[in-house]
Amino acid sequence: MEENKSKRPRRTRAEIEANVFDAIRRLADTKGLSNITFADICQFADVQIIVLNRNYGSIEKLIDKYAYTCDYWLHDLFSSQHPTDQAGEDILKDTLKSLAEYLYDSPDMQRLLTWELSADNETTRRMARSREMYYKTAIEEYNRMFENAGIPFNTIAGLLIAGTYCLILRRKRSTFVGVDYQKKENRQRLYDALDYLCRLVFQSLEEHNRTIEIARKLKAKGVSAEVIAECTNLSVAAIEQL
Repeated sequence: MEENKSKRPRRTRAEIEANVFDAIRRLADTKGLSNITFADICQFADVQIIVLNRNYGSIEKLIDKYAYTCDYWLHDLFSSQHPTDQAGEDILKDTLKSLAEYLYDSPDMQRLLTWELSADNETTRRMARSREMYYKTAIEEYNRMFENAGIPFNTIAGLLIAGTYCLILRRKRSTFVGVDYQKKENRQRLYDALDYLCRLVFQSLEEHNRTIEIARKLKAKGVSAEVIAECTNLSVAAIEQL
């Protein structure tokens, strides 16, 4: 009777997985994600290794599942508010701000990115490739939107995303160009800067489109391509194609 009373209540698979992921978090802070083993998790999550083998097959598959649930780009944050197949100024602003907010508040995502930067293995490469595939359609749509304006959108987006990663991941080390991103007011400063830079990128596109429209109207009125080129800084070849 006493022995039965001391037995742990049977856990559901979801409860076991929650315990396993909690063990991964604790172990990652001391050992790093690369060095975690099933044996470590068994000790911290109070689960038998046969259960881990049955549910996940390998430590790599387990870490993959953990990564998927915490990666901003891979889990269900992409709803109608953050579509992966649409492009626009407001969508870009919302996506980048949500990324910054999530990264600030998610130690899991911080661990994943730090691991990805420091470890070269099949899991980190697969995580990076999965992320690329997830937002590939949206990036292609933005590239089509900006290509005629000569604006390298994918490179600009890369700088905005990578800059956000860097400022938040290293915020506990030091200020960055004099800004302390640990402070609440500077979190908002980062959000505002992302918003401002998105606006600048789209303003450049709008100015280009206005210039094209002006050139088209001048051409329709019989103004020579050479004169239009001189006034608009467009190439003669581009004007002749209007």
